[in-house]
This record gives sequence, C-alpha cells and structure tokens, in this order.
Amino acid sequence: MAPARFDVESVRRHFPALQRRIGGRPVAFLDGPAGTQVPTECIEAITAYLSQSNANLHGAFLTSQESDALVTEAHQAAADFLAAGSGEEIVFGPNMTTLTYAVGRAIGRTLGPGDEVVVTRLDHDANVAPWLALAEERGATVRWVGIDPTDCTLDMAELEASLSAGTRLVAVSLASNAVGTIPPVRAIARLVHAAGGLLWVDAVHAAPHMPIDVKALGADFLVCSAYKWFGPHLGVLWARPDLLRSLPALKVRPAPEEPPGRWETGTQAHELLAGLLGTFRYLEWLGSQSDAQVDEDAPGDAAGRPARLRAAMSASRTYERGLLARLLDGLASVGAQVRGITDAARLEERCPTVGFTLAGHHPRHIAAFLGERAINVWHGDYYAYELIRALGLAESGGMVRVGLVHYSTAQEIDRLIDALAELSAQGGQRRGLAGQSTV
Repeated sequence: MAPARFDVESVRRHFPALQRRIGGRPVAFLDGPAGTQVPTECIEAITAYLSQSNANLHGAFLTSQESDALVTEAHQAAADFLAAGSGEEIVFGPNMTTLTYAVGRAIGRTLGPGDEVVVTRLDHDANVAPWLALAEERGATVRWVGIDPTDCTLDMAELEASLSAGTRLVAVSLASNAVGTIPPVRAIARLVHAAGGLLWVDAVHAAPHMPIDVKALGADFLVCSAYKWFGPHLGVLWARPDLLRSLPALKVRPAPEEPPGRWETGTQAHELLAGLLGTFRYLEWLGSQSDAQVDEDAPGDAAGRPARLRAAMSASRTYERGLLARLLDGLASVGAQVRGITDAARLEERCPTVGFTLAGHHPRHIAAFLGERAINVWHGDYYAYELIRALGLAESGGMVRVGLVHYSTAQEIDRLIDALAELSAQGGQRRGLAGQSTV
C-alpha cells in the first residue's frame, strides 16, 4: 500500500518527459535502471546557471563567486542525500564507472603480490572490471563470490570463505541492476572489516529506491550516478575522510591537497551540479508531501534537508513495493519466468527491477514488440556480465528488464502485462534478433 499522501499524479507533473506520446500512446518509461527522467527543477536549474552564472571558480567577480557557492552547496546536498557528515566527503565526476577507475587506481598503488580483492558475480561490470584490471596490474589475487541461481542472492558462505588476512578490498553492490537483489551490505561490512579489508559499495541501482546512510552501512567507499536517480549525467562518490586524505591521488600540481579538490581533476560540469541541486529541491518537495516524520522546525536548511530527502526516499520505497507486487503477479499470469526473489514475503530484500524471459521469444524481440507500443524496457545483459552467464542466459540473449521508479503507475504495469499477453497469444518467436544492451 502506498502512503495516503503519496500522490503519483502530482509527482508526474514534475517530469515533462512523462507527457510524451508516441503513435498516440503515452510513453511508459519502464527503463529507469538505465537512466531516469528528470524533473523540471533540474532542467530549469541547468538553464539558469548557463544563462546567468556561467564562470570558473575562485575569481574576484560575482559570477565566479556564485559558481563557488553552487559547487560548495552541491557537495553538501549530496552529502545530505547519503547521510554523510560533510560536503568535503563527496567527490564528483562524470559517472560511477569513471570514478571507480580513478579512485581504484589510487587504491591500486597501495597493493602488491599477496594482497587480495574480492568481487561478486551479482554486480554490474563497472564494479568488477576495474578491480580485475587493478589486480592484474599489481599482481594481486582476485577471489570471486557466486550467487544462488534460485533467487539471485549472494552466496554469503562463499563470501565469508573468500576473506582472509590478505583481503584488502571487497566490492559489492547495494542493489543488483539486473534482478533487483539487495545484498546484506551491513553484515558484509562487518565481515570485511573483521578481516582488515575495505568495502567498496556500488549504490548506482539502489539510490533511486531507498534512503542511503553511508555510515550505517559500514561502507568505506560508496559511489553512484545521479542520472539513475532523477538527476543529470553526473557521478557521485563518498569516501571516509581519512581515505580521501591518505590515498595517493593523481592530480595536477596546483590542485588542492585537501579533498574533495585533490580528487576532482579539471573543471567540473558546474551546470550539472546546478541541475543536481534542482533534483534535490524536487526530492525535498517530495519528502515534504510524504507521511514520514520531518522536523520542519529544525534550525537551518542544512538541518531540515537530510530529513526531507530521507522522507522522499522512504515514501518512494513504500509506493514502489506495491507496484512491484503488482508487476510480479502480472508476469506470473502470462507465464514469464522471473529471475530473482519472487516471494511476496521477501520483497524487502529487493528493489522494483525485474528481469524475466518469456518462452519462445528472444528478449530483443520482446523489447521491440513493447517499444512499438510505447513501452520502454531493456533487454540483454545490462553489463551484469557475470550474472547473466551464471544464470546460463548469455547465449539466448539475456533477459528483458522492467524497472519501476516512483513516477511509475499501476496503469503502466497493466499496459505492459496486456502487451505481453498479446505477444504470448501470437505463439512462438517469429524472428531471432541478436544483440546486447548497454547499461
């Protein structure tokens, strides 16, 4: 059940893209895991910055000073979103992948033969490939953690067995971008730290669906991409302050010695930081509309903003859970095979991203059929390279992925299920279409 005050139609009015129609049909954007739509607040903030305040930093004139203030505020707002202590703990970059490679190289400079890194077969390859490359370059050992193919959860016994005195870093996701599984990251953090390792958390897929508290999770690093949670194309990294200060950053000599500047190479995309602040203003509005308790009398905006952001994400999670149950029931009704957790009593262990196959139909064929009906879904492996292979689906084209977010509706789910029923009624696959997807 959605909270009484979660008004999805009011939410949707903030997103201009949701008004689009193709072939007379409203577009159902069920492709959120590859990138969400953005609210008007984000769009207008980008335009306003480029129109009025576009300047580089640290100048002795007003537009530069406005840019300085914007960059500082964006760091603090991102820290509030992740329940971090300070904007100095936030590093911006182009995307999660680029940030992982960049900071990963710094971590790599501290590794050598005998050191071990642990990766999983549940993760997006952006949280696997950088660590494989780093281990090969530095002579470190890679240990793999597999999955339980019956529900696409991590094999926790294998994870615990993979840890040793040589463990230096463990990379896990906060939620799977392919099947929605939410691993027990807090428990993983305790195991990793007991072994003396660091925990790197990929929160790209989790961030649109739940409140994140980096300290409560026990993460040492957490990274995500704003375009997956209603913002512009921008990466966001949080790390423990001591690590941001002590790791050997690769930077130009005049760059600051203190974080975050020592990690933010070159001039940042200020207009995207403006857009990010616009997204946070939207999420604050959403939080103020929810039933969650928000202390509106807290002193100062910085005190109230974290609570409003948490309220927004909590309300979204509750609303999305109802949509997820409807989607799983609908897919079962048309004979789709869902990979991942399907037990209605375990929906807390997953987010509303569903990967499925339909007998007799190639995933690309299904996605194209739905696309012709203005229903946007993804197909392929979505860079969950190891997971798709562990499930034995690589040679058959992977899966179809449906991704719900808080602007999705029950009516869109019903359209999807009706279209799949229509496709099933047509019989087996009419044509084989090869090809993989991107994210």
